[in-house]
Amino acid sequence: MKIFKYRWLNHSLFWLFIFAFYTAPRIASFGFERDAFVNLMYIPFDIITVYFVIEFLIPRFVLKKRQFRLFALGLICAIGCNILVSHFIMYTVQPSLGFWTVKSSFVVELFNWLVSSFMIIGTASALKLYSYSNNIQLLQSELEKRNVRSELGVLRSQINPHFLFNVLNNIDSLMYEDKGKASNAIFLLSKIMRYMLKESNEEKALLQNELEYIKDYLELARLSFENPDFLEFKYSGDFSGKQVPPLLFIALIENTIKHCNKQVAAPGIKISFNVISDKIELRTSNFVKRNDFKLPDAGSGNGLKNVEKRLKLLYGENYIFEINSNMDKFEVYLKIPVI
Repeated sequence: MKIFKYRWLNHSLFWLFIFAFYTAPRIASFGFERDAFVNLMYIPFDIITVYFVIEFLIPRFVLKKRQFRLFALGLICAIGCNILVSHFIMYTVQPSLGFWTVKSSFVVELFNWLVSSFMIIGTASALKLYSYSNNIQLLQSELEKRNVRSELGVLRSQINPHFLFNVLNNIDSLMYEDKGKASNAIFLLSKIMRYMLKESNEEKALLQNELEYIKDYLELARLSFENPDFLEFKYSGDFSGKQVPPLLFIALIENTIKHCNKQVAAPGIKISFNVISDKIELRTSNFVKRNDFKLPDAGSGNGLKNVEKRLKLLYGENYIFEINSNMDKFEVYLKIPVI
């Protein structure tokens, strides 16, 4: 509840409860004014004892140093002082103010004071330890989130230079083959880089924008193939209004294009991107050279491994990531929930 976020209100409610607990049962016998006034004489010393325990003894000797013997000694001294003060108030201050008291045996009175002290201090200490434990959990949760964001940033920074390196290689080749295509490639690259710079530091991106980014990349990739139909790209579903982690799919698509066998008949690369209800599916397949087969990214170890690391950080176990390979063909299937 939001009310328990306010420290001063928590403490006020606690002492109001203690006051009501000791006052309400005797209202019928002695009247509210009389009993309330008497209890108000004890409350300040209870407050001093409680805060000495929960703000000094527990933080210093329990939470930090784990010196339980010193804590127990301090607790005994605090309760002893509180009992002595209560005894003085009951048998000296109350009679002088005209409030009579019923004297019981020392053992009975000691037992009652001990029970009262342990109830108040024990309840306050339990709430203190609960609050401490809850704060520790919140702090750990925040640290975990920061670590995840930091690691995701590192993984994205590993993807972007790899992508840029491949694209620049393509443009370098096109400069000698077709200047018109090279100019168009530079335009597409600027558009792609603008998107990468804008979205790479964001936690979420619109799926529709991510699709446009992929289409631009694939148009750029097609320039390196003699037959434009060599790369087949299909997509279906409702992309509007949905969000995904930025730059997640491009590593898989880039892998497919980088390691394809250009000597096979079209289509040598197939990519399908589908939205089905609240799930997103990406399928990629490409032919590889039989005599030179190796797992894509086996050299650098970055692309697919980074994708899987990001998936685990972002979705835990709530995703499907499958890789199927043989001597001729390499296929990847990814299924993730829409954010």
